[in-house]
Amino acid sequence: MLSIIVRLDIIFEAISFFISLAIFAVALAAARRTGSRSLTLLALGFLLMSLAMFIRVALTSWALNFPMTTPPRLRIFPTVVLQIQELVYSVVRISGYVVFLYLYSSYTSSKKEGEGLFAVAPLIIYNPLFEAVSALLLAFVVYQLGKNRMYGGSVYVLLGFVLLLLSHLLFLLLPLSITIYFLAQFTQLLSLILFLTAVLSVLLDGQRL
Repeated sequence: MLSIIVRLDIIFEAISFFISLAIFAVALAAARRTGSRSLTLLALGFLLMSLAMFIRVALTSWALNFPMTTPPRLRIFPTVVLQIQELVYSVVRISGYVVFLYLYSSYTSSKKEGEGLFAVAPLIIYNPLFEAVSALLLAFVVYQLGKNRMYGGSVYVLLGFVLLLLSHLLFLLLPLSITIYFLAQFTQLLSLILFLTAVLSVLLDGQRL
């Protein structure tokens, strides 16, 4: 069962990676066209998210396919790699959220002024510390966006961050039911689609972010 969940996690993470990469590319193109600093920071945030997702997909896939015919003393290697991967993934992705927090907190200011695998498998899909820190940072981002609504901006961005926050809160509840895992993944994918819609509207229609 854990093997199936880990493989599903790789699929969900790979889909999220490609959507995040698309958001980065579109946001960067829009930033170059408009000269917007906000779009540049948004692109940087999603680049960091994409990098974190790529690291998780690549290293988890490698560990999942690690040959079991390897000498026993080397079979712990995938476990060590996965534990390091989880640390790097958490740090890089949280760095992306810090960029988002800086973007929207400074936005207000500027407007006012102008086996081994199975042993660690639960940690691959459920890291309560990462989820809690991510939720806290995103809560501040949503708060800043809510304050900034008086200055306009894309409702897609606000809804995207709300859903991204909700996905991390749902992941915190994962021990209650495996169904919550699929709901959290769906919520995250929906949030990324909203972000992609937002940056496409800037690039194609010139709407404000």
